[in-house]
Amino acid sequence: MVTQAKIKAVEKLTEKIKNSRTIMVGDFLGLPSANFHNIRVTTKDLGEIYVVKNTLAKKAFENADIPQNSSLANYLIGNIALIFSNENPFKVYKKIAEQKTYAPPKPNSVANEDIVIKAGPTPFSPGPMAAEMQKYGIKAAIKKGKIEIGEDSVAVKKGARVPAAVSQILGKLGITPVELWLRIKAGYERGTMFSPEILNIDIDSYKNKIISAHQTAMDLAIAEGICNKFTVNGLIAKAFFNTKNLAIERGIPAKETVNSLIAKAGRCASALKSNVKG
Repeated sequence: MVTQAKIKAVEKLTEKIKNSRTIMVGDFLGLPSANFHNIRVTTKDLGEIYVVKNTLAKKAFENADIPQNSSLANYLIGNIALIFSNENPFKVYKKIAEQKTYAPPKPNSVANEDIVIKAGPTPFSPGPMAAEMQKYGIKAAIKKGKIEIGEDSVAVKKGARVPAAVSQILGKLGITPVELWLRIKAGYERGTMFSPEILNIDIDSYKNKIISAHQTAMDLAIAEGICNKFTVNGLIAKAFFNTKNLAIERGIPAKETVNSLIAKAGRCASALKSNVKG
């Protein structure tokens, strides 16, 4: 049965979809409520985060009738939150990703990748932990009164469940491979879809590449004598430098060359003196 509350919720979402520059679908599975609250607070200047039933969200996307809405709706599976913003999607993604924290895996959870314990000393004294580590294939031994990991060891393989004892060991070792954040599944801006891989760019690195490319283009244009509003100052400076060097080479005195000519004469006199026998 479709209640009035559901109808109003869909209408509100439809308006948000129509009036937002950027829409993102995030997955909050496993995210503690305190972390989720913190993300909401720290990103409120960029937009709003909504948690709604997926069926209502899908209906709202249908009603909004925006390009590619069916592609975005395909991500409405599981524990989903919708992010609405009038900022560009890269800025929104970056702000949300900055709230990411890390934790050891929970007991009986499934490992998303191999969980490796690196070789090296630990701060732990000999005791039951060493035997527990060895039980799960971790190369633990006693050295100089402490437990030491002899070589890199895979504590849990990708796709396997994490034993409670291993979860405890990882926590004590400070190994925190689990990311806690509102994982962005997809982004949308004015008809264009963005995957997390595209959104997750290193802005500083990207900016430095643009600056480097600009400087390379400027150097090439100046070297080739291409004159425009970007290169004119560089071309004038280059022309002045070349003219000054030519005047010094030909011994032409001017206020720009006199000091260099005196210095050149001094060097020549010194060289001549050194070749004259006293």
